[in-house]
Amino acid sequence: MIANLIAFAWGFAEATLFFIVPDVALSVIALEGVDIGLVACLYALAGALVGGTIMYYWGRADIEKVTRVLRMLPAIPSKDIEKVRSDLQRSGISAMLLGPLSGIPYKIYAAHAHLTTSIFYFILISIPARIIRFILIAFVTPYIMDTFLPNAAYSLRVQVVLIFWIFSYSIYFMLKRK
Repeated sequence: MIANLIAFAWGFAEATLFFIVPDVALSVIALEGVDIGLVACLYALAGALVGGTIMYYWGRADIEKVTRVLRMLPAIPSKDIEKVRSDLQRSGISAMLLGPLSGIPYKIYAAHAHLTTSIFYFILISIPARIIRFILIAFVTPYIMDTFLPNAAYSLRVQVVLIFWIFSYSIYFMLKRK
């Protein structure tokens, strides 16, 4: 139950102002088992939808203020915000499906989605935009651990996963330097 609360809170936090994806928590949770990881994915999705809805309405109420706040967050350069605006105008809300693949945070799409769609369609497209990657993490993490560290203790597996995320975010933050 604690894992699900963490997944929900992390999904919510990352959809709003936190800058580390729920994939970190989900990968650790999935080490307990794919089924446990998949349930946590649903909680992370629920948190992301609540947070995304808040960002949607905040953006609709005051897009300039939310944009200023987003620019203050780590790894959100102005060019990413402009890319989101451009992608939403060009491709509509379906641009959210490709955003995560390019390392652009969901929260930027959430804050600007009101420019091209209703809250209903925003939430509808948010489901696959968020859950696909979450589910991949829940399946891939235990598979990799079982393949490469089949007899490793749980604590070692957690350490390996966390080292992976530290390394990944070190590169990400270097690439996204403002």
